Amino acid sequence: MNRLEKKKKQNWTDPNLPLHKVVIWLAWPVIAQMLLQTLAQVVDMAMVGRLGPESIAGVGISFRPVFVGMSIFLGLGTATTALVSRATGAEKQEEAELAASQSLMVGFILSSIIGVLFFIGAQRITLFMGAEGGVIGEGTSYIRGFSPGMVFSWLIILSTACLRGAGDTKTPFYVGIATNIVNVFGNYTFIFGRFGAPALGVLGAAIGTSISYVFGFAILFVILIKGTGGIYVSLSSLRRFDPDMIKRFFKIGVPSATERLIQSITMMLSTRIVASLGTTALAVVTLSGNIEQVSFMPAIGFAIAAEALVGQNLGAKQPERAEKSCFTATKMAAGLMSFMGVLFILFPEMFIRIYSSDPAILEQGRIVLQVVGISQLPQAIAFVIGGGLRGAGATPLVLRITFIGNVVLRLGLTWLFVVHLGLGLWSVYVAVIIDWVVRSALLGKMFIKGDWKSIEV
Repeated sequence: MNRLEKKKKQNWTDPNLPLHKVVIWLAWPVIAQMLLQTLAQVVDMAMVGRLGPESIAGVGISFRPVFVGMSIFLGLGTATTALVSRATGAEKQEEAELAASQSLMVGFILSSIIGVLFFIGAQRITLFMGAEGGVIGEGTSYIRGFSPGMVFSWLIILSTACLRGAGDTKTPFYVGIATNIVNVFGNYTFIFGRFGAPALGVLGAAIGTSISYVFGFAILFVILIKGTGGIYVSLSSLRRFDPDMIKRFFKIGVPSATERLIQSITMMLSTRIVASLGTTALAVVTLSGNIEQVSFMPAIGFAIAAEALVGQNLGAKQPERAEKSCFTATKMAAGLMSFMGVLFILFPEMFIRIYSSDPAILEQGRIVLQVVGISQLPQAIAFVIGGGLRGAGATPLVLRITFIGNVVLRLGLTWLFVVHLGLGLWSVYVAVIIDWVVRSALLGKMFIKGDWKSIEV
């Protein structure tokens, strides 16, 4: 007997289920998990902050290259969700198991290689990011200490994608809570030398975080091999290669990973352009990004719900319900982000003062956050419609539209406004608005056209 038969599963493709309830049921654990993760990051950075400015800069400067590596696995996670959800919707559990096992196997090989490269090239990576003086040593220590954790953090992405593809978003949420608790406790222990451990500073922060990711993946792996999360992955399936499934995996995953890489690199280059406007401008960009996270996190949750529901309903041969699922998630995300956009426009200082009361930051931040508020509605549409198209396997299409939005519009206009025309920081966010408006229009047009309903994955 298949172990999944021992576990009663909810059929999210059941036409008798109200779509708005299904979307909320899938989205809320993702949203809650991301909020908790953000809270844990804030606590971690507060602890590192007690070590001094060089330590803060060392950890901060390490995030961008690590995130570039993470973008690869976020793309592969999209492929995993698409394949698992399509097979789950078609009630082909063996195919879902095969997709999950090949994802984890390929992910382990790739993450191990990249983790070793990060460890070996830690100092070169830190120097490439522009570190100077003591920041070089701190950044190098963090990257080397976190290299083992990278491997397991990326495997967590793929394991979570397997469960979400099967319609289980609650298990990753609960595992995320446990992982964040271990992360905060481990960082406290190894940064400051508590409970008999040595005080390792920045290296301790990296070790504590690495331990938490090993812990989190261990739990998810046990859940997968026991089949208690809606999908069962046998140990034997992890020891064999399936060329056809791997080919399908990369067919969807490579465009999605490339899309994430484009976004990461565009953000990195845009930040370098903003740096020419001075330290205050950089501070405003950092703070506005943190503030905006509160708004777009729900949209990411709804996008993941749309991704899973579109895939499952296409697998169940219910393309119309797949379409309605995505539209329902889009409307919910649009409502929430529009509300936050209004708050950003009407009360920008209320949000900025949470982080800083510096007059220069308040002056620039007020204008920036008001401009950011205008972008919330098109951003919500682009997030969720993009998630639905990824769930259908239309990742090459989303990649092309992302390139137009991120590189041609956002990066190109940022360079034009700031470098060529000499406009202020507000102009950077005008480019952001144009990017999101065009991207949401193109994605919406392609979704309504409906070609994605016939894509084979």
